[in-house]
Amino acid sequence: MDKPRTYWDTFTSLYQMGSQKHRVYLLNLLDQKGVESILDVGCGTGPIYQLITLPSTRKRTFKYKGVDYSPAMIEVAKKEFPLGNFEVQDARSLTEAALSWDCVLLMHCLDHLDDYQSAIKEAARVAKKYVCIVLWRSFVDEGTRLNDRNMYGKKEGEEPWEDTHLQEYSRQVLEEEFNKNGLTVGHTAEGETLNEPERYNFLYLLSK
Repeated sequence: MDKPRTYWDTFTSLYQMGSQKHRVYLLNLLDQKGVESILDVGCGTGPIYQLITLPSTRKRTFKYKGVDYSPAMIEVAKKEFPLGNFEVQDARSLTEAALSWDCVLLMHCLDHLDDYQSAIKEAARVAKKYVCIVLWRSFVDEGTRLNDRNMYGKKEGEEPWEDTHLQEYSRQVLEEEFNKNGLTVGHTAEGETLNEPERYNFLYLLSK
């Protein structure tokens, strides 16, 4: 088992779900755009599904499926939300049919992938209308920065931890990749618009 998968399997028991501001913002935005179905790639233990099922945080009833690389995350999601649709899949090679979901969401997913090109290509293939990408880390000045893969995993006698996310991007690199896959930047939001003060997130809503 490779280190990223081991890290997330171990991290599952520490994962906290809640009505974070950036997720509420995202669902309201998709609601306004008329999105009816969401494929949540890198769904974790199901915080997006949790919000969808709360009437106070959504107006539209979305068709939803959550997929994640970590079997442990999916196991927890199924236990917490037995009515939900959750499945183990790899963002780089999704099993979904082409044009099968209104919106393919990658929230805090690209931050953990070195082969981000395949994940963007797959999201563009599966999405009918939109691809939504939310990054956890701030942009770098140019290119991409691949951090030490050995930061992932549990060392002997230590708690699992993550000094930094695996991959960081420049806007130019990402937006060039979007263009290659026929995706157009339609809406962006960042910083405190999406989250609490001093918490960074950057949201792209990309149109097909």
